[in-house]
Amino acid sequence: MQPYPWTEKDDTVVDLIVTAGRLTRSVGEISADDLPRAIVRALAVLDHHGALRIGDFARIDRSSQPSATALIGRLVSQGYASRRRDPADSRGVLVELTPVGRARLAAFRAAVRNALSDRLAGFDTERLARMAGDLRELLAAIDTAAEQDSLPRTPS
Repeated sequence: MQPYPWTEKDDTVVDLIVTAGRLTRSVGEISADDLPRAIVRALAVLDHHGALRIGDFARIDRSSQPSATALIGRLVSQGYASRRRDPADSRGVLVELTPVGRARLAAFRAAVRNALSDRLAGFDTERLARMAGDLRELLAAIDTAAEQDSLPRTPS
């Protein structure tokens, strides 16, 4: 069996993803905000996706349903998220950010901004904007591919 024929492009994409993860962890270390990374990640998922069922949250977060339930419980107990009945299925529950949760995520992001402000003096705004745009474009392409992969296939 022949190994998968990875290309330099494939390796570069993996390097980008690994570097993005390291960037996130590094920023967490230098930020003055001590909000646990799991909470930040959960707030960001709910901010990006809107109201979610816990099973969908667990799938997106790549966590087990019990872990997701516990994490969502922490968010709810801290007032960062709320639960409500799913109007599409009365047995289901949706979890969504509260205004307090949005404000807490904004405060975390402001702490990141403050921590990085002086540390990135060698990067001009245009360069950073290009990098951010490129990363958003890469993310959109990955999201589009993931959506296409999850579409039901009709038999031929």
